[in-house]
Amino acid sequence: MIVTRQRRKPFPWKRILLPALAIVLLAAALSWTPSRTWIATGPLAPVWQATSPVWKPIAAPFNAVGEAHTIASQNAQIAALQKQLADARTQMTNRDKQISQLQTQVNHAQQQAALAHAAKPAAVTAQASAAPADLSAQATPDMRRTAAVWSAMDAESAAKIVQKLPQDYVARIFALMSPDSVGAILENLPASYAAQLTQEHPQLHR
Repeated sequence: MIVTRQRRKPFPWKRILLPALAIVLLAAALSWTPSRTWIATGPLAPVWQATSPVWKPIAAPFNAVGEAHTIASQNAQIAALQKQLADARTQMTNRDKQISQLQTQVNHAQQQAALAHAAKPAAVTAQASAAPADLSAQATPDMRRTAAVWSAMDAESAAKIVQKLPQDYVARIFALMSPDSVGAILENLPASYAAQLTQEHPQLHR
């Protein structure tokens, strides 16, 4: 009796090579965060978001990734809006402080002007009306500081403050300022006020 050995068939590697390669690529795509996010939120999102019972177990992880991405985007938008709100509140607070400081300066200037007017001798008043005097003489540090503030301010805003003060005090402050700054403020004053101020203090025309 002759026994013939049958040759063992080789393992079908070629049949499982492509499925194995597909499984490896899928695992790599799922492990890499950018590709996982693209799968969850990109053009393939409708596939993973299918409502079929067959797709639900597969789509669940991708839906979670998509929701996490959406939540992160919304949190970023909320943080940006909160920062804008905080910046707006800071600007309002700074503006209120600036208005309060300007009002304090106005009150202080009014008090100084009232005291100077009350203590001014009649002879000095007559001499001032007879011949123009140097208004910048004997300027106090407060007057120089006020002149610097008015020069730095917007001409329209400075004109609103000037109208509330005595003209003699205003003329003294103008004498400490540059002609350009004074001219810009005068242009924003009422015509009657500006005319009276320059008529009583012609030395302002420089």
